[in-house]
Amino acid sequence: MTHARHSKQALIISSQRYLDGVIVQAKRAAQDYAVTLSPEFEIDGRRVRVVLDGHHSLAAARADGIEPRYKIAGVSTCDDVALLESSVDDFMASVWIDSDWYDVATGQNIF
Repeated sequence: MTHARHSKQALIISSQRYLDGVIVQAKRAAQDYAVTLSPEFEIDGRRVRVVLDGHHSLAAARADGIEPRYKIAGVSTCDDVALLESSVDDFMASVWIDSDWYDVATGQNIF
Protein backbone atom coordinates (compact mmCIF):
# COMPACT_ATOMS: atom_id res chain seq x y z
CA MET A 1 0.00 0.00 0.00
CA THR A 2 1.42 3.37 -1.01
CA HIS A 3 0.80 6.39 1.18
CA ALA A 4 -0.31 9.40 -0.80
CA ARG A 5 -2.67 12.31 -0.71
CA HIS A 6 -5.51 11.93 -3.14
CA SER A 7 -5.37 13.80 -6.39
CA LYS A 8 -7.34 17.03 -6.29
CA GLN A 9 -8.64 16.14 -9.74
CA ALA A 10 -10.13 12.81 -8.70
CA LEU A 11 -13.57 12.65 -7.16
CA ILE A 12 -13.64 10.41 -4.08
CA ILE A 13 -16.71 8.21 -4.11
CA SER A 14 -18.29 5.56 -1.94
CA SER A 15 -21.28 3.27 -1.80
CA GLN A 16 -21.29 2.94 2.00
CA ARG A 17 -23.76 5.23 3.73
CA TYR A 18 -24.12 3.34 7.00
CA LEU A 19 -21.83 4.55 9.79
CA ASP A 20 -21.87 3.30 13.38
CA GLY A 21 -21.58 6.30 15.71
CA VAL A 22 -19.82 4.25 18.39
CA ILE A 23 -17.12 3.23 15.90
CA VAL A 24 -16.71 6.82 14.69
CA GLN A 25 -16.25 7.96 18.30
CA ALA A 26 -13.66 5.22 18.88
CA LYS A 27 -11.78 6.32 15.75
CA ARG A 28 -11.85 9.91 17.01
CA ALA A 29 -10.52 8.87 20.43
CA ALA A 30 -7.73 6.85 18.77
CA GLN A 31 -7.08 9.62 16.23
CA ASP A 32 -7.40 6.95 13.56
CA TYR A 33 -7.86 8.90 10.35
CA ALA A 34 -6.50 6.32 7.87
CA VAL A 35 -8.57 5.91 4.70
CA THR A 36 -7.72 3.46 1.93
CA LEU A 37 -8.56 4.55 -1.62
CA SER A 38 -8.45 2.78 -4.94
CA PRO A 39 -6.03 3.96 -7.58
CA GLU A 40 -7.50 6.66 -9.84
CA PHE A 41 -9.56 5.46 -12.76
CA GLU A 42 -12.11 6.90 -15.13
CA ILE A 43 -15.82 6.20 -15.12
CA ASP A 44 -18.45 8.12 -17.04
CA GLY A 45 -15.76 10.62 -18.09
CA ARG A 46 -14.74 11.42 -14.51
CA ARG A 47 -11.50 10.64 -12.70
CA VAL A 48 -12.46 8.91 -9.45
CA ARG A 49 -11.11 6.99 -6.48
CA VAL A 50 -13.25 4.67 -4.37
CA VAL A 51 -13.07 4.53 -0.58
CA LEU A 52 -12.18 0.88 -0.04
CA ASP A 53 -11.69 1.02 3.72
CA GLY A 54 -11.85 3.65 6.42
CA HIS A 55 -15.34 5.09 6.12
CA HIS A 56 -15.53 5.48 9.91
CA SER A 57 -12.05 6.99 10.00
CA LEU A 58 -13.07 9.46 7.29
CA ALA A 59 -16.09 10.50 9.37
CA ALA A 60 -13.85 10.84 12.44
CA ALA A 61 -11.38 13.03 10.55
CA ARG A 62 -14.17 15.27 9.31
CA ALA A 63 -15.69 15.54 12.81
CA ASP A 64 -12.29 16.52 14.20
CA GLY A 65 -11.46 18.91 11.35
CA ILE A 66 -8.43 16.81 10.39
CA GLU A 67 -7.27 15.87 6.89
CA PRO A 68 -7.57 12.07 6.54
CA ARG A 69 -4.40 10.06 5.95
CA TYR A 70 -5.06 8.61 2.52
CA LYS A 71 -3.40 5.36 1.44
CA ILE A 72 -3.67 4.11 -2.12
CA ALA A 73 -4.33 0.39 -2.41
CA GLY A 74 -2.44 -1.72 -4.89
CA VAL A 75 -2.97 -5.22 -6.24
CA SER A 76 -0.73 -6.66 -3.51
CA THR A 77 -2.98 -5.26 -0.77
CA CYS A 78 -6.42 -5.47 -2.39
CA ASP A 79 -7.34 -8.19 -4.88
CA ASP A 80 -10.22 -6.10 -6.22
CA VAL A 81 -7.79 -3.49 -7.58
CA ALA A 82 -6.63 -5.99 -10.22
CA LEU A 83 -10.12 -5.81 -11.73
CA LEU A 84 -9.51 -2.18 -12.74
CA GLU A 85 -7.17 -3.38 -15.48
CA SER A 86 -9.81 -5.58 -17.09
CA SER A 87 -13.23 -4.24 -16.11
CA VAL A 88 -14.21 -1.10 -14.23
CA ASP A 89 -17.78 -2.46 -14.04
CA ASP A 90 -16.56 -5.65 -12.32
CA PHE A 91 -14.42 -3.59 -9.94
CA MET A 92 -17.35 -1.34 -9.04
CA ALA A 93 -19.59 -4.37 -8.46
CA SER A 94 -17.00 -6.09 -6.29
CA VAL A 95 -16.47 -3.09 -3.97
CA TRP A 96 -20.10 -1.92 -3.78
CA ILE A 97 -21.42 -1.89 -0.20
CA ASP A 98 -24.94 -0.64 0.58
CA SER A 99 -26.05 2.45 -1.33
CA ASP A 100 -25.93 4.39 -4.56
CA TRP A 101 -22.48 5.73 -5.42
CA TYR A 102 -21.98 9.21 -3.99
CA ASP A 103 -19.40 11.97 -3.72
CA VAL A 104 -18.02 11.70 -0.18
CA ALA A 105 -17.31 15.45 -0.04
CA THR A 106 -20.90 16.48 -0.75
CA GLY A 107 -22.97 13.38 -0.02
CA GLN A 108 -24.66 13.80 -3.42
CA ASN A 109 -25.45 10.67 -5.43
CA ILE A 110 -23.46 10.55 -8.64
CA PHE A 111 -24.71 7.21 -10.06
